[in-house]
Amino acid sequence: MKKLFIAFCLVTGSFNVFSQTCEQREDKLLSAFGSFSAATLYNTYGVIGGIADGYAHDAYDVQTVNDLLDAQKKLADNLLKVLTDLKNDGALKDKADQDYSVSAIDILKGLKRQVQFFQDYIKNNNRQEKDDYEQQRKKNWKDISKLMGIEE
Repeated sequence: MKKLFIAFCLVTGSFNVFSQTCEQREDKLLSAFGSFSAATLYNTYGVIGGIADGYAHDAYDVQTVNDLLDAQKKLADNLLKVLTDLKNDGALKDKADQDYSVSAIDILKGLKRQVQFFQDYIKNNNRQEKDDYEQQRKKNWKDISKLMGIEE
């Protein structure tokens, strides 16, 4: 009986999948991708700040900070490549999707600049690099908030 129920569920579920048009599936996939990439932008911003706070409170040494921040840059590079390829390959037909990808690409580049400013600061202990980090951090938050519709 259990096998018959499982088979019935699988057959019923397969009809549901095929009843969607390509456009409907594409819309759902793009929506999911947008959600995941927005969450990545938000979380990357938070992780960078957490690492900087950890360094400021002596929870992380310079090597650990650099390792953690380098990992964030690599993750940003991966998402940058995906978004850039989608944009350049003409895969995004809707203007809103194109605009989103341009904004997300700019934010990712800003997050990478924020990381670099902090790494330069901890390497050189230069006040200007710390100020550059802080300015970029504020700009990134403003851009992320705008993209995600978060009121400041």
